Amino acid sequence: MVKEHHFFDLNWTPDLPDFHYPTESPKADALSLKYRAIANIPNISADWLPDHFLASKKFLEVCDFYGCRYLSRPVELIIHGGDGINNQYSFFAVVERLMGMDPANSIFVLDVNSKLESGGEAHKNYERIDKLVVSEKIDSDLFYFQEIHEVVCSARFMNECQNKGIYGLRFSLIDKDYRYAPWNDF
Repeated sequence: MVKEHHFFDLNWTPDLPDFHYPTESPKADALSLKYRAIANIPNISADWLPDHFLASKKFLEVCDFYGCRYLSRPVELIIHGGDGINNQYSFFAVVERLMGMDPANSIFVLDVNSKLESGGEAHKNYERIDKLVVSEKIDSDLFYFQEIHEVVCSARFMNECQNKGIYGLRFSLIDKDYRYAPWNDF
C-alpha cells in the first residue's frame, strides 16, 4: 500500500526556520510570533495538514484538551483563487518525540546502510519493522514516534477528533497487522 500525501505550494512570510522534522523539532525562539502564508489552491478544508505544518483552531482545541506538547503560531492564510483570507489556522508542530517501540517484543531490521550519524537509541534507523509493539511506558496522546517517523495519537485522542468532527484525517491502527517498510514504496 502506498501512503498518500497531498501537497500544494505554500509560501511563508517570514520564512520558517530550517529544521529537519524527522530528526528535530523547530525551536520556539527561532519562530516568528506570527506568520502569513499564501496557498496556491482554491480552498483548504482539513483541520490538520502535517506536511504543511498547519492546524485549525478546532484541532488545537483537541490538543489542548489532552495537554499535548506542540508549538504553534498564528497564521494569516491567504487562499489564492478561492476563499480569500482564513485566520483559523496556525503553524503547528508536535514537539514531544518518543521512542515508542518495545524492542524486546517487536520484530525489526535495523538499517545498516544509514547515512545518518549514530547518535544512540534515538537515532537508530529501521529498514523494516514487521511487528511493532508499542511500549507500555508511553503515556502521551500525541507524539512524534521516532522509530516510524510519524506523528501518532492515542485511541482517546482519535475518538475526541471524531467526536469534535475534525475533518481531513485518516487514522490507521498500529496493531499486529501494522508494518513499517519505507523502502517498499520505491
